[in-house]
Amino acid sequence: MKIKGIITAAAMLFSLICCTVTFTQQPTVTTAASDNPFNKQNDMEVPYDGSRWIQPVEWNVPTVKPRDYKGGIMLFFDKIGFDAEAARGRTQRVYFSVHGATDPVSCIKFHIFYDTRLKVKENSQGELVNTGKAIKDFTIGSKLVEDGQIAFYAYNANDILLNNGSIFTIDFIIPENAEPGDVYPIGLAYVDDGIVADTFINNEKDEAGRLQMTYVFTKGIYNGYIKMNGEKKPKYTLGDVNNDGQINAIDASEVLKYYAMISTDKDGSFDANQKLAADADCDGFINSIDASFILAYYAYISTTKDEPLSFEEYMKNK
Repeated sequence: MKIKGIITAAAMLFSLICCTVTFTQQPTVTTAASDNPFNKQNDMEVPYDGSRWIQPVEWNVPTVKPRDYKGGIMLFFDKIGFDAEAARGRTQRVYFSVHGATDPVSCIKFHIFYDTRLKVKENSQGELVNTGKAIKDFTIGSKLVEDGQIAFYAYNANDILLNNGSIFTIDFIIPENAEPGDVYPIGLAYVDDGIVADTFINNEKDEAGRLQMTYVFTKGIYNGYIKMNGEKKPKYTLGDVNNDGQINAIDASEVLKYYAMISTDKDGSFDANQKLAADADCDGFINSIDASFILAYYAYISTTKDEPLSFEEYMKNK
């Protein structure tokens, strides 16, 4: 472990020398834990945001315009779909690949973000990221910045034109409680961490290299996801309008307030699950009748000496 640590430290030092960027005059773009755009856990895909890109001041050239790039380079993550029942708890390898590189590179650095409902599985060497075929001749390294964010770098003393193929792979463990409709986004966001900004360029940082790098970080990256097939089931409990685990007079009051608002053509402010929970008699309308059923159920569970029926069972007798 001590030898491995020395090798890793040496590799990091070399990569910093290889990829050094001047930061004076350069604004810093950081992505903190609370700012992880892939961890909203709202089951939405997260497209790559090219607006984060900031041209390195060390280039000392006029603003490079991505539209001047005549190539067709693409860097992209897998988009994978599974049936939830078969996917729960399994380990899934996700590829990040390159296609159509036009100019060689020697230094690569990315920040990888992911939904923290996923867990990263280390390989047999204890690494988070596996080397892909496209950069098999590079030295690579990775570090867990925080749960949901990995810093990755790869370098070579010589410039190499990347063949089409994977740059790296990561093994993710899918949650045991995965449900149809769950989406776990995975991808890149441009970051300047104050040490070395994300990069994809050759040693000389010449005009062709700068143009390809500008295109990559503005238009050439495509994020991915692991998705559970099927429609997402609404999560609500009939009668529990405020979702506090209880059905009582507060829920009935919420229904009455909602009914009063919509009766005067105002927004009742219930979300989709609250509307389903509030429609106690399941007739497609939310009104004072639903509130009265909720109050009646509250009175029932407050006085019964037997094991109370669920709200659904109670309503079957109404």
